Amino acid sequence: MSLNEMAVLAARVQALEDRSAILETLNEYGQALDYGDVERLVDCFTQDAVRETRRPDGTVNRWEGAAGTREFATTHTHAPDKYHKHLVLNSTVKLQGDTADVVSYMFRFDAAASDKSYVWGMGKYVDRMQRGADGRWRIALRVTFIEDDWPGRSRPATGLVLSGADTSRA
Repeated sequence: MSLNEMAVLAARVQALEDRSAILETLNEYGQALDYGDVERLVDCFTQDAVRETRRPDGTVNRWEGAAGTREFATTHTHAPDKYHKHLVLNSTVKLQGDTADVVSYMFRFDAAASDKSYVWGMGKYVDRMQRGADGRWRIALRVTFIEDDWPGRSRPATGLVLSGADTSRA
């Protein structure tokens, strides 16, 4: 094998390892969120991360930096008080060196007290990920698009920057 072929092979292996590490971070996010592991969830994000949730009614919640990530993590429901599962599916990863653009489907399934579990929400995550100095891939920007709107579903109590009725700031 020539040096050039070895370099090409090394680049292909690195891309596979990067993609695997990115997907691992996305999976860790869901598990940490669902079980209230605040430190693990915070470690899924860069220190200057921006996280935003957008809903069909125009409501936008936004959290910035490490403090915002921690606020989101500590105020979100989790087991054992509330059992739910955040699932990430069909992720597409576009690598650009130490950054990556990732789009994933997301579903949240909730346990019901006296009936079958149900889909609480669905949508997509649009992420910009960054490899840190320690080699770990973290989310630098996450925009969650909730693509269904069920009446009466709870909204986060934190991070509200735009309510559905306030479209003048959109």
